[in-house]
Amino acid sequence: MITNIRKTTGKLLLKREYANSFREKQICNILNAGSIGIVYFLPDEETYRKVSGYVKKLQDSGKNVKALGYVENKHLTGQFLPKLSYDFLYPTGISWNYKPNTTAARDFIDTEFDILIDLSTESLLPLLYITALSKAKFKAGLQNDERAGYLDLMISLQKDEGLDELIVQIHHYLSILNKDK
Repeated sequence: MITNIRKTTGKLLLKREYANSFREKQICNILNAGSIGIVYFLPDEETYRKVSGYVKKLQDSGKNVKALGYVENKHLTGQFLPKLSYDFLYPTGISWNYKPNTTAARDFIDTEFDILIDLSTESLLPLLYITALSKAKFKAGLQNDERAGYLDLMISLQKDEGLDELIVQIHHYLSILNKDK
């Protein structure tokens, strides 16, 4: 019951904060993007490998990429070497209403990425806060009711499709979007 109150309060506060926020919206093709932000949920090592592979692909094509992963188990990230382009958000870095309150999260939100890619396949309020309040010019991610007002491009997947397919679909659509400019 307390968790439901926290979530409901968090969602209401997020709506209010989002209504008072401003960002310059601009459709951006991934080929023309200079900076890309990626948010994701990190439940296991396999997810880290998939996200890390995609980040490397983008970096190899000359993009400035910053990734922020939400980790519920702090021991999970102990096995990964710290990298300049990766930050992690832990439950200790969120307030009672699930709003991220770390410097890394605030810096990520305030960065005006050309594109923000939300690779989370689960609905988690701390990641929703980051996606919604991000100053990114264009935002893409998985379609669901909670993200509906916060994303510019939503990708619909079948129930049996996961992170691999989400990455493929987001990259495909961001590659063909606004291609002439």
